[in-house]
Amino acid sequence: MSWPDTMQSDPYRRDPYAEDPYLEEPEDSYRQDLYPEYAEEDPEYRQTQKTRTSADAWMDQRSTHFPRFKRRSIALFLLRLPAFIPWIFIARGWYSLNAKDVLTHTEADVLGTGGEICFFVALSITPLVTVTGARWFVPLRRWYGIFFALIGITDAATAAITTDFSGGVFGRLAGHTFLVTGLFVVLIALPLLITANTPAQRMLGRYWKRLHRAMYVLWALIVLHLLLLDDFVPFGGPQGDGDPVFHQRFYQAVAISIPLVVLRLPPVRRWIADTRAAGQQWKVWLAVAPLAALWIVGFAYIINEEIFTGTEAITMRPPSD
Repeated sequence: MSWPDTMQSDPYRRDPYAEDPYLEEPEDSYRQDLYPEYAEEDPEYRQTQKTRTSADAWMDQRSTHFPRFKRRSIALFLLRLPAFIPWIFIARGWYSLNAKDVLTHTEADVLGTGGEICFFVALSITPLVTVTGARWFVPLRRWYGIFFALIGITDAATAAITTDFSGGVFGRLAGHTFLVTGLFVVLIALPLLITANTPAQRMLGRYWKRLHRAMYVLWALIVLHLLLLDDFVPFGGPQGDGDPVFHQRFYQAVAISIPLVVLRLPPVRRWIADTRAAGQQWKVWLAVAPLAALWIVGFAYIINEEIFTGTEAITMRPPSD
C-alpha cells in the first residue's frame, strides 16, 4: 500500500530511478505543502528530479554475481520476502483445519503481530530516507503497506471462524473493545489497499492524498488496540516473551512510534537535510542514535514475539491459553 510519508530536498538533482514512478519528489518539497509527504506519490510530480546518493549509485549498478540484475533489484527482492513469514507460520494450521486448536490459540498473535510489523516497516521507510538521503529502498513502503492490509484481512477472516469468543461471528470480530478497534483498522485499510495503484492515483487526483491520510488514523487505532489488548494495565502480568515491561505490545509500539513521529517533524527534517547538505552527516547519525536505539529495541521485542508464537503455530504446539 502506498502510504503518505514525508520527503526532503537535497542539493543533488539527478534521477537514479526514472523507471519507478513512486520515487519522485518536488524540489524543496517539505516547504511546498502542509502535507508534503504525498508529493512523491502524486503523478503530477513524476518528472521532477531528486536525490542521488553514493548508496543509490552503488545499488543502481549491475550485480557482480548476477550481472543480468541490478543490485537494487536483488536487494528489494530479498527485503520483500519477510512479508510472507506470518502466512508461512500459520499455513499448517489452515491446512489442518485448526487441528489442536492451533489457530484458536495462535492466529491472533501470529497474524496480528505480523501485520503490525509490516505496518511499522512501511512507516519507517521515509524516516530512513530523511536520515540517510538514500532512496533505493523506497518501494518497500508500498509493498509492506499492501501486506499490512492483506495480513489484517486474513487475520479478521480467520478470527471470525476459529476464535472462541462468544456471540458468533460478530462476537469474534467486535465482542470486546480491543476487537472493535482491530476491526476498524481492517475496515479503514480496505480503501487504502484498493487504491494502492497508479490508476487509482490518477483517477482520484488530490482526493487520493486525502484518502491516504487515513494512515495516521490507522496508526492511532493500532496503538489504541494494543493498549486495550493489555486491558489498560500494561504492567499487569507476563505475556509474550515474559519480560515484565517491554513484553507489552503497547510499549513496543510506542517505542517504535516515538522515533517515527520525531523524524516526521518539519523542523527536524529541515535540520537533517541542511546538515547533510553541509557535508556533516556524522552530526545526523549522532543526533538520531538514541531514537534509532529505541526503534531497534521495540522492533526486537515484536520480532521475538512473532518468532516465538509462529514457531508454536507451525509446530502445532499451541499454548494452553
